[in-house]
This record gives sequence, C-alpha cells and structure tokens, in this order.
Amino acid sequence: MQFLLMPAASHFLSIPEYAQLTIFLALLTALVPMVSLSSESAYAIFYNQELGLNKKRLFIDSVHVATTGLIIFSFVNILLSLIDDNLLFSVVSLKYQMTKMLLIVFFEYFMNLYLLSNRLNFDKVGYFCWFILFFAVKFFVGLGAIYLFESSDAYLNSILLLNFTFFIIIVSRVFGLVGFFGEVFLFNRDSYVRLIKYSTIILPVSIFSVINSMIDKIYITSLLPLKELANYTSVFLLAGAIQVVILAMNKSYMPSLLKLYSLHGYLSLDKIKNRTKSLMLVSYLFFIFCIIILPFVFKYIYSDKIEFSYNVFVVLSLSFLFNTLYILYTNVLSLEEQTAKYKMFGFISATILNVPLSYILTLKFGILGAALSTMLSCIFAASILYSLVNRRVKRHYLLKDSLIFVFVASTTAIFFVVLNTQIKIF
Repeated sequence: MQFLLMPAASHFLSIPEYAQLTIFLALLTALVPMVSLSSESAYAIFYNQELGLNKKRLFIDSVHVATTGLIIFSFVNILLSLIDDNLLFSVVSLKYQMTKMLLIVFFEYFMNLYLLSNRLNFDKVGYFCWFILFFAVKFFVGLGAIYLFESSDAYLNSILLLNFTFFIIIVSRVFGLVGFFGEVFLFNRDSYVRLIKYSTIILPVSIFSVINSMIDKIYITSLLPLKELANYTSVFLLAGAIQVVILAMNKSYMPSLLKLYSLHGYLSLDKIKNRTKSLMLVSYLFFIFCIIILPFVFKYIYSDKIEFSYNVFVVLSLSFLFNTLYILYTNVLSLEEQTAKYKMFGFISATILNVPLSYILTLKFGILGAALSTMLSCIFAASILYSLVNRRVKRHYLLKDSLIFVFVASTTAIFFVVLNTQIKIF
C-alpha cells in the first residue's frame, strides 16, 4: 500500500506534510508487533496444536493479548507525552497523533488475525480476496483524504474510521456482533497465559525491531534537513519492493515448513531445502530486476520535489535482499516455543551496531550513510542468527548457500553502482 500511496501523496502534499506522512507510515508499521505483542506468532504456533482446536476461542484469547498490548503501550505513550509531547519527532504529537495510531493498529489487528487464519488453513482464495479488498479500500480512502484535505493528519483520521469499520465486519462475519461481545468477556486463563508467555518471549524481538527500523529516521530528522527525510523515505520505499516479494514468498513458505516440522521435526529443513533455495534465487533475480528497472520508474511516479539517489537505492535494496537470510533463520527459530526467544538476539545485535554506526555515518555521508548502516546491521544480525540456528540444529544450516548469496549479491550491487558512476544513467 505504501508503495502506491507515497508517490501519489508526493504530488498533493507540501514537503513538511509529506515528510510527516512518511513518519506516520513508518510508525504504523512499527507499532503492529508492539500493540499485538506479536501474538500473531503465538496464534500461528498454536493454530494446529491442542490449544487451537477451538479456532474461535484461540481468536478471542489472542484479542485479549492484543488488548493487553494496547493498554501497556497506551500507558507508556501517555507517560512519555508528559515528559515531552514530541519526544522523538518534532512533527509527531504523542498525545494526539500517536494515540490515534495505537487505535488504528489495534482495530487492524482483527483483519490481520483473520487473514492469518485463512493462510494457516490454506484458504488461498479467501486470503487473496480479503487481502485485496482491505488494502484496496485502505489505499483509496487514505489517498482520498490526502487529496481532499492536503493533510497527513487527515490520513490518520480516515484510516482510523476505516479500520473500525472493518473491525465490525470481521467480528460480525466470524462471531456475529452479539456473539463476539458475549465471547470477548469470557476469559480463558490457561490459554491466555500460554499465549502471553510466548508473546512475552517474542516481545523483545519486536521492541528491538522497532528501534532498529526507526534509528535512521530519528537521526535524519535530528541531523539533516526535513527534505532529506522525504528523499530517503521515498527511495527506501521504492527499494522495499524487494521486501514485499520476499515476505509474500515467505507467507507461502512458512505454513508449509510448520506443517512439515509438526511431522518430521528438524528433518523438515532437508525436505523443504529445494524450496528454500528457490526462494533465495527468486529474491536475487528480483533484486537485479529492481535495481535496473525501478530507478526509471521513480521519476514518473514521484513529484519533482523528491530527489533520487541511485547509490542510496542500491544499498537499501541490498539491505532488503539480505533480509532473506534473516527471515530464513528466524523461521527455524520460530518452530519451537523455547527457541523463539533467541530471535531477539538478532535485533539486539543489529540495534547495538546500528545506533552508533547510523549516527556516525549519517553525520558524515548523509542519507547514504544511513543506508550503509542499515545494510551493515542487517548482515551482522543475520550472522548472529546463523550461529544460533547452527547451534540448535547441530549443523551448518545454509552456510554455503548464504555465503554465495551474499557474495554474488554484493558483487552485483558494486557492478551496477560503478557502471552508473561511469555512464550516469540515473
């Protein structure tokens, strides 16, 4: 949705309003695992186990966990607003705008859980139809608000109303309104505790993920002109096309891995090996396609007010490509409740490296430095996760394939950057 929305919005909004919208969208993405306490992960783990035999009850118990997350982070948000209402970003009000974003994410959680149910049940048609419907309506409503009011805050208001509408639709479809409000006030302590226990293990992963994803934007707004944030986020979004494909493929890959794991344990990694390699190859080929084609697309879809940097684009594209390895390693750690907590070490290590590195490189090289720090922290985090997976499965899982993947992708990126430097295509 952001890939379509931001280019259109760049034509309707001033640079300050556009830059503010980029922060809103980044925060909305970051708050999803925070508000839900990553209970979607717990939902997926328990869906085909004894805890998920009653699917509707598991849905309600997961809602209770997400409600807990909403309460916790709303309370934290209020406390932070008392200290400074614009603690991280001078253009975002914690009391006003952040509160709305928390509610937006909470109501959207119901749609996310419904879509996840369809995926785990291998209902591809239902998943596709609801996914397209929701995000198409979300796009047109959000863009309509931006066009009519020329305000990023109007976008938040329209999406809040839309998500509340879909919340009513989903609970009516799954439970019936009367049935839902009857069920939601019934508390299943044992199920809630198991879900919250797993979610608590995952929570540090979410926290460090949010911190790591927001570091570059925080430093850019504090060290550089606001226009640089608009430029960086626009390039970041275009490069994110790679991530969209990788995540889409993983949405199909992960349910199959979970099913095989329930039958064969870690032998499932061998049984799905060819599919794993295919995912890596397709990601790499799409990376090449993106760094050749998308720069031509940029100037046609974005306003002339937004400046393009090919070097920043390639570095960010490479960062998203390396996330393929990160995702494949976290998939393995997600197979067991007791290993899920280790996923946090990837984000912790990435954040520990990214905090000082992003400051130094952004200060020295501007938005290119921010992109470089993101890429280096991705590689470092993936290497940490590799060591954890290797320790768990007692073998060098994907070592040879990963090294070839990193080397070939890096060589390809260097080649295209040097080529562009010589002949000035972009």
